[in-house]
Amino acid sequence: MFDYILRRLIYTLITIFAVASILFVLFRMLPGDPTLQVISPAMDPAVQSRMKEAFGLNQPFWMQYLIYMKNLVTLEWGRSFVSAQKVTDILAYRFWNTILLMAAGMCLTLVVGISLGVLMAWRRNGALDVIGTVVSLIFQAAPPFITGLLFLMVLSYRMGLFPTGGMYPPGQRPDTALQLLFMPEFWHRIVLPTLTVSLYYISTPMLIMRDSMLEVLGSDYIELARAKGLRPMVVMIKHAARNALLGVVTIAGIMIGFAVGGQVVVESLFSWPGMGQLMVESAAAHDYPVAQGTFLMLAILVISLNFLTDVLYSYLDPRIKITAKGISYTPSPEGSAFSLTWQAPAIQM
Repeated sequence: MFDYILRRLIYTLITIFAVASILFVLFRMLPGDPTLQVISPAMDPAVQSRMKEAFGLNQPFWMQYLIYMKNLVTLEWGRSFVSAQKVTDILAYRFWNTILLMAAGMCLTLVVGISLGVLMAWRRNGALDVIGTVVSLIFQAAPPFITGLLFLMVLSYRMGLFPTGGMYPPGQRPDTALQLLFMPEFWHRIVLPTLTVSLYYISTPMLIMRDSMLEVLGSDYIELARAKGLRPMVVMIKHAARNALLGVVTIAGIMIGFAVGGQVVVESLFSWPGMGQLMVESAAAHDYPVAQGTFLMLAILVISLNFLTDVLYSYLDPRIKITAKGISYTPSPEGSAFSLTWQAPAIQM
């Protein structure tokens, strides 16, 4: 298992290197001159030259790439062309804002979605199964900005139950994340964006868990567990739900990655200062250091989640074993009938 994890870590580093290189080239192919953000044509030519040298803009393309890769390894991601702040400082604040919103939305999505999926499969074709399927598909089809606008119109403007946006009241920005978590206003303001995110993604784990449960419930070992006289709750949770979780784990890493990068609409709608909003702002302003750092951090998050998903397989299903060659799957209970081994792909996004 150690050899497999080490090999996957090497593949992960190669993938991050490839993504960083692609981002470096893509952002420099965008139309517009980034030097106009920091260097005015009205400046003295000597001042312009010194500023270009300070930002590394006077270097040839290949030299800028080498400097960029060296800074990437040393976590010196440069300064913003617009605000002159360190990119790492900007990303640290915005990243954790997005993580807080994403964690709240994804926890609610996975807990409620998985639980409802289990109950819907257990009571197949019942009222909960039919209503849950229809309602979840409706929310999935509705764009997040429509759902968020409805929440704002009804719960904020009409009923006045929640604030219209922001993480905290104006002028009350906390100094640390711990202070933010202990602010009642923060938890009051996170409710609507959390519901907006959760309702959009909840159908994915719910329907996948339902289908996986229906497949598992028809297995022989479920019939054996029932024949032993085990309580229905034990059969449903311990024997059926655990094995059905593999499908949700597979999609959860990808879903969380897309949720982090795709929350620009929710963050803009609720004035939430996160990574999605920063991504659009920096790209539009040709702020290369911030834009590269934002996209790269999101890519690292998605790649890391895929790696963790592979490792979690062996814990959730004892039939799956991680070896140096990849992931070995033994369908039979004793593992003696036959085994199927597939090679883990070198690069996963």
